[in-house]
This record gives sequence, structure tokens and C-alpha cells, in this order.
Amino acid sequence: MTPVHRPLSAWIARVSPNTGEVGLVNDGDDRADAREMDYFAQGWHRAAVPWGEDSYALGLVRNDDTTETMVELDDFGAPIAAGASAAAIVDQVERRWPVVDGPTAEMITHLDQEALPLRYWLLERLGAEGEPPDEVFSILPWDMLDRAVEAVGAGLDPGGRVGELVEIRHWLTPAVRGLTGPLEQLDYGLRAGDPDIARLGATALLTSMLDVPVSRIPERSRVRLSRLAAALGRIDPLYRHTSRIAVALLTNQSPVPRIRTELHSSFEAAAASENRRERIEILGDEPHQVRLVETRAGRLRLTARVPKPRRLTGPLAERMGAFLPVRLVRRGGGPETRLWIALSAEADQLAGAVTITLPRGRSELRADDAPVGAKDLSSTDANLLLASLQASTATTAQRWLDISRELPHDHPVRLAANTFEESL
Repeated sequence: MTPVHRPLSAWIARVSPNTGEVGLVNDGDDRADAREMDYFAQGWHRAAVPWGEDSYALGLVRNDDTTETMVELDDFGAPIAAGASAAAIVDQVERRWPVVDGPTAEMITHLDQEALPLRYWLLERLGAEGEPPDEVFSILPWDMLDRAVEAVGAGLDPGGRVGELVEIRHWLTPAVRGLTGPLEQLDYGLRAGDPDIARLGATALLTSMLDVPVSRIPERSRVRLSRLAAALGRIDPLYRHTSRIAVALLTNQSPVPRIRTELHSSFEAAAASENRRERIEILGDEPHQVRLVETRAGRLRLTARVPKPRRLTGPLAERMGAFLPVRLVRRGGGPETRLWIALSAEADQLAGAVTITLPRGRSELRADDAPVGAKDLSSTDANLLLASLQASTATTAQRWLDISRELPHDHPVRLAANTFEESL
């Protein structure tokens, strides 16, 4: 089969055969994606294109006698540096595209010292079109993550100061998504002395660790991330459950009891007898648990109990209210149901409850995410929040209303509470 050589990056530019000058990005259409252009469907081969004095760029040369030449560009519109050996490796990878067998994976790991844009775009396109093995992601700049985690960790220590500023940007997204953004938000909040932003970043970071593809992250980076997750769990008792799960996942420790379970809108087939009317299940472990009561009519009552946080003295802002996020993910696809349970003080715990109708068929309940405060919900659709309020028991609904009165008039929680009260 004839290999197809297409751009790895979203931007390309023509190279003048006479002057060597580089033309406009995508022939003047910088909003286009070169990877999807029919122009490159066939008839090209890989090359290291001379660029500047003693420099070469990753390029494509047309196979006919026109010697038409393109170079691939980075995010700033500059040619992506690549010598003959790097271009040859990319050529070999594309000859098997998108399959990455053992020898091909080994070749890719030899690119670990090449230009960062080359490594990024190769794995970005390969991940989108194939299923590359975990080891190829080792060529990404994990040292950036390590340094950023160390800097943030220093800022969380009592009396500590955040370390060097590291801009990870998008460089690790071929391997992991939803991780570096919250980390940088936490870093910014600590660096700027803004405890609200630091809190938003910390909450999102812990939650993202639950679903990150751990096997793609080098061990040294996993260890650092686990230390950061543990530190957040020590700072705030409401983070402890999510922190423990993240640490266990990142370090291959014994699993922590999860708040996850399979549900069905009709559990008759699993009932112990014809007279069974409900099924009770308790998930998690003390002091962070969710009790489920599932009925044969497809109704589900969720009662959450979590540790009552002490007054914080660290760099994270106090929460304005506390809400436990809950997700119902349908098997076989379909929209995800999201709920937030408002938590009220009960002795040494916080508690709240909702009652919902299960979506038809099978679904999975997930409630391991870190509890959030009202400020975490400032960009959430008020209609989504209203559904949670309407599903709440009287005590839990009252907690929603109490919290809402402390918020600006245009805050989604306040808007949802107003609509709820108007319907009573």
C-alpha cells in the first residue's frame, strides 16, 4: 500500500524554490486545518527542507517534477525544526499509519530531543487517528509538569511560597486532557494571592485526576502528582475522598472504595423475591458516603454524608456553601444527567438528599468528584441547577435557598433559586 504523507500540524507554508522564502500560512487561510486538505491526499513524500543557514524544517515535497515544497509550521507560524533523521522517522511512522507496533513505537521514542512542536503534532494527529501505545507519550515535555507541580506544592506548604512559573500550555494534551489547565489555575491563584481562583483550580485538578489516563504519565510525574493530591486532601477534609482515590490511582495502591455503581430503571430481574420493593446500597466509606435507595418504579433517593470541614487557614478560599456533584452516565450513549446535592450541617457532618427518576435502561452513578462551592458553579447553566433544586428534599432545598441569598442577583444558583421559589 502506498503511504499517504499529510501534514502533522494545522499550518503549512510554501517554500520558494528560488529564494527559500516561506510563504503565507495555509496560502493565506490561517483558519483552515492543513491536515484535512484534500490537496495532500496523495503524491507527497517526507523531507527535511533547508531553511535558513544550516537549518532544516519538517516538510513535504511533491513527487512529480515540480519539486513543490511545503514546510510545517508551529503555533507562531515558524517552520518546525527537523533534521534528516527526524524526517526519516516521521516518514517510517507514516508508512504504517496509524498503526504503531513495537519497532515503530521505539522509533518514536528516539524523537524525545527533537523540536517540541514536532513531538506535539505527531502525537496529536496519531492519537486522533489511531491508538498509539502508552510509551510513545514519553517524548512529551513531562519535565514541565514536574516543575509546575513542585512550584504549586511549595505554595501549599504552611508558610511556603509558590516556586518558578512554568507555562505548560497545550504541550501535554495528546496524552492527558483536563489536567494542566486546572494546575495552571491553581498556580495563578497562589501566585496572585487570590484564594478563590486557587480553590477553583484545586477542585478541578483533583476531579480531573480521577479520569486521567495514568498509564501515559511517566512514573516520576505520577509520584509528584500524587503528593500534590495528598497535600490537597490534608488541607481540606472535603477533598479527602477524591484525594485518596487520586493517590491510589497514581501510585498503584490498593483501590479506595468508590462511589460508583450500576443502576437500572427496573431492577426486578435482580430482586431476591417477587415482594422486593426497593434496593439499598451504601457507597464509599466513613466519613464520606452516599446511601442509595432504589425502587422498582425506577425512583432513586440519594443521601450524601461527608465530613464537616474545619475553618481553613491555608491559601484556599472558604467555600460559600458545599455541593456534592453527582453524574448519571447512560450505557450505550445518551445525555449525561448531572446533579448537585446541597449539603447542610448535621452534628460533625454535612448531609443532603435528592430523589430522582432514573433514565430508562442501564446507567452508572458516579459521585467521587470533589465537592464544590457556589463560586465553582458560577458558569453552570441555571436550568441545570434548577433540576437539582427540584429534586431536593425539603431540608436540602432550603439549604440551596439559604446559600443563594448570599450570592449576586445574576449568579446561576440565585437565578435557579428564584425560579424555584416562584413555582412554589
